[in-house]
Amino acid sequence: MNQPDTEVDLDQMHSAICTAIREALPILQTVEAYDEDRRDLPLPACLIELVDLEPVPDDDPGTEQLAATSRWEARIILGLRDFETKRAAPKMAAAIALAVRNNRWGLRVGPAVPTAIEPDDFAPELDKFEVWRIDWEQRIHIGPSVWTDEGTIPTQVFSGFAPEVGAANPGDYGPVTDE
Repeated sequence: MNQPDTEVDLDQMHSAICTAIREALPILQTVEAYDEDRRDLPLPACLIELVDLEPVPDDDPGTEQLAATSRWEARIILGLRDFETKRAAPKMAAAIALAVRNNRWGLRVGPAVPTAIEPDDFAPELDKFEVWRIDWEQRIHIGPSVWTDEGTIPTQVFSGFAPEVGAANPGDYGPVTDE
């Protein structure tokens, strides 16, 4: 039986998110993950960041993988604060949230669920710019699946009824058929 490969490569996910946002808003001059120097970015810009991974023990995929809720932030950075950028920022943030909503980025991950669209005044290096933040969550599976589809595939299935089960009762089993 072919099991889907749900392992996520976080580098690939970052890249896929940046590509999707770049395609959704071609007006953006910069779409990057974790930009170090935020003072000299070509604007408008969108910076993507994975900010948290929370294990979800109640969502065991049955593959020995770790199910986790990934939390992401996208910061929209516009020009200097003035009337025009104050009007443009929430519209652009809403457009990003729309591009994010239910997106799976072409990967085997859960749909993105936006959780916040709001001004972001907490980055001192960006205090002269208009900045809005879009937060979202996505369920992902971390690590490889133990189901590699290697080995022998059964061609016949047998069933039995308790208490006549186990190696001591081979004659009490019968083949399972389509009938």
